[in-house]
Amino acid sequence: MAAPAQPTPKKRPLLMVMLIGAMLVVEAVVIVGVVMVIGRPAAVAAGGDTTRVDTAEEDRIVEILVLDARLPNNRSGITQVFDTEIYVQVKRKFQTRVSGELDQFRNEIRAEITAIWRTSDPQHFQEPKLENLTRKVYAFLHGRFGRDPASGEPIISKSVIVMGTGLRVDT
Repeated sequence: MAAPAQPTPKKRPLLMVMLIGAMLVVEAVVIVGVVMVIGRPAAVAAGGDTTRVDTAEEDRIVEILVLDARLPNNRSGITQVFDTEIYVQVKRKFQTRVSGELDQFRNEIRAEITAIWRTSDPQHFQEPKLENLTRKVYAFLHGRFGRDPASGEPIISKSVIVMGTGLRVDT
């Protein structure tokens, strides 16, 4: 009796490749079918949400001049006068409130900032970014304006000091 015919070794890899190819085609058909059943994404409307734009505009930061003056310091024994500009950064929605209060209490605020200047140590005026003076002025202004009662966020975002080198006025 003759033995049953067995495929030659060369036909097995070809059979295996065809079987894998058929499985890939079936998987592709299933995936495409599922995507078609689920459907396409909903159409997107290009309409604008105006409340979002208004909110973004209200949250834009603006700078308001608080003080433009020559402020003295004589803590080192030598009186120096510094040309100084102080600004606060606030959100646009607080701009009217802060400007109004600055106009109403301009002299009181100037006196407080002048006191900060007169009592500051000489090395604070030598700092490249004026960190100590900026921190003191911010603390004063933050205490003055506080937080928004509705949202709880601080009214003053940041204080910015622009100062020239001191001019010696003693002889």
